Amino acid sequence: MGPFELNTTISNLRNLRESDLSAYDAVYLGNIYCRIYEDNFLERLDDLEEGIALVKGQGLRAYVTSYAAPRNDVLPKVQKALETAAAAGADAVEVHNLGVLRMVHEQFPGMPAHIGGFANVYTDAGAEVLKEYGAVRFTPNYEISLDEVGAITRGVGMPAELVVHGKMPLGVSDYCFLLEYEQKWPEKCPTLCQKNLFLKQGDWAMRSVGKGVLSGKDVCMLEHLPALIAAGHNVFRIEAAYETPAYRLNIARIYRAALERAAAGDRTEDESAWSTIREHTAVGLCNGFYFGRTGAEYVGKRPQSAVAC
Repeated sequence: MGPFELNTTISNLRNLRESDLSAYDAVYLGNIYCRIYEDNFLERLDDLEEGIALVKGQGLRAYVTSYAAPRNDVLPKVQKALETAAAAGADAVEVHNLGVLRMVHEQFPGMPAHIGGFANVYTDAGAEVLKEYGAVRFTPNYEISLDEVGAITRGVGMPAELVVHGKMPLGVSDYCFLLEYEQKWPEKCPTLCQKNLFLKQGDWAMRSVGKGVLSGKDVCMLEHLPALIAAGHNVFRIEAAYETPAYRLNIARIYRAALERAAAGDRTEDESAWSTIREHTAVGLCNGFYFGRTGAEYVGKRPQSAVAC
């Protein structure tokens, strides 16, 4: 890997084919929330095999994710997805569940495991246990601060993967909230959850993707990339599983250029990037919980009013 990795998530083969991935280093394949998401890679294993080949054919690393909250009846499907990933040459699998991590560790000992955000890594003690089972990186719980993330990475000697842009995952359920309203809307499952559906109250907003809840505002760490690089972080994700190919490309181009400048010690900013970011922002920008503040606030040189939409 170079001085940093920039990756994203794509749920199905159609979105993969429609996406320009030239600004990325790696792609996670699969939708972690719902088995019946439109042509989910994790359910269409021929598509998964083709997707891995397409990603690797572009010189990128192909990762395969897995369900955020698998039940017992889902584990056989997870097993088959892991077998397909290993046979097709996936570079790593992302797991959110201890049982799935053990499956990877015991059955695919050569396969690197990335720990996903829903595994709820809060401490270096917890990360150490995961490392013993083959974990090579982790996404910290989305509620902890950068100071806490730094303490974990130093304590366990394992890199953290940080969401630097996109809607922050907040929760997952086995029940699809949107199905209650399906009969009232023209859009139906399995494409309903791909629409921009927000729960709003005043300035507060969350995005519903059916079985998952995301932040309404987009996490934006563009101003803070030099500090993240200086702190030793080098794995970054643009959370775009439910975004358009244009979002996936244009945001990645901004972050790739900014990361390259930061890695070279150049702290200058491209002010023109902010107009593009605003074009792809439905509600507003925030920093999540990285600075120990409420997840809806924006910390940076720009005032909150400048990043609202």
